[in-house]
Amino acid sequence: MASAPGKVILFGEHAVVYGHPAIAAATDQRTVVEVDCCGDRTTVNGFRIHDRFHSYLLTSVERVWKRPDAVRIQTEGGVPSASGTGSSAALTVACVAALRRLQGHEDIPGLAQAAFEVERATQGGGSPTDTSTSTAGGGIAISSSLDPPKVGERLWDVGWHVPGEERSWTVERIDMPPLTVVLGNSGVKGRTDEQVAKVANAAKKNAVVRDSLAEIGALTREAVPALRKKDWAAVGALMDKAHSRLHTLGVNHPAVETLIQAVRAAPGTLGCKITGAGGGGSMVVLTDRPAVAAKAIEAAGGTAYGVTLGSPGARLEKMAAVEP
Repeated sequence: MASAPGKVILFGEHAVVYGHPAIAAATDQRTVVEVDCCGDRTTVNGFRIHDRFHSYLLTSVERVWKRPDAVRIQTEGGVPSASGTGSSAALTVACVAALRRLQGHEDIPGLAQAAFEVERATQGGGSPTDTSTSTAGGGIAISSSLDPPKVGERLWDVGWHVPGEERSWTVERIDMPPLTVVLGNSGVKGRTDEQVAKVANAAKKNAVVRDSLAEIGALTREAVPALRKKDWAAVGALMDKAHSRLHTLGVNHPAVETLIQAVRAAPGTLGCKITGAGGGGSMVVLTDRPAVAAKAIEAAGGTAYGVTLGSPGARLEKMAAVEP
């Protein structure tokens, strides 16, 4: 049995796919996956595994499980599905961690690598941001080796390289203080693969989109010292700017924008933006009055909940004792 957290991307959505840095943090929402060897067919929560309903789990089994035995998978989701808060990454990381443990592997870099490969194969592209955050926990900074951040100082401490199909990614811990934010779920389910493809097509044709991706990368670099100094006003202002650039990319959604505008008018809001791939999903609010922000989100038709960033990453859980 293993669990893994969801995530919030504070800065760098989509731009990270093009070599720019991103900053993300694990949330206190967790998904639990239990795996055991039994039966003559692989099942998920009692049903035969199927690529339409269990695509991430099926790819995990196909790529990670090296034995002929069928496996029984039980899941308990604590991260809202298709909300932009890393539900697929949490599910993938927890499943891969459990499968690898059954085979005697528990190393974190290996888990990060395997989970990234599973999610990338399932989505058809993307960066290791979500799976690395879910694996490592805390706060991370990630960038591609094709265009490493030129910040003039070493911002991050330790990390590992996660090779991708076209490039290598450097994932490192960032010294980010514990932070509580409010998430607003629009209720519109966004698909990461569709939004990644949309931006890719737009970037090929539109210089404004390419410039926006570069600007998102620059905002990410600016955010690092602001986070370290706990300059929340500066972080909030950068979040607002990042949201504007994401809107230019075409990944915003009217339901999300309604929540954004509602919470911006609420007292105490320091900044807010889309979090995740977009096309629906969630937005994140930095505020010194969380209850007020949550009320504004709910009044605008969203579902609000506070999350604490910087939570622990993937971990093995103790199994309940079974009576003979």
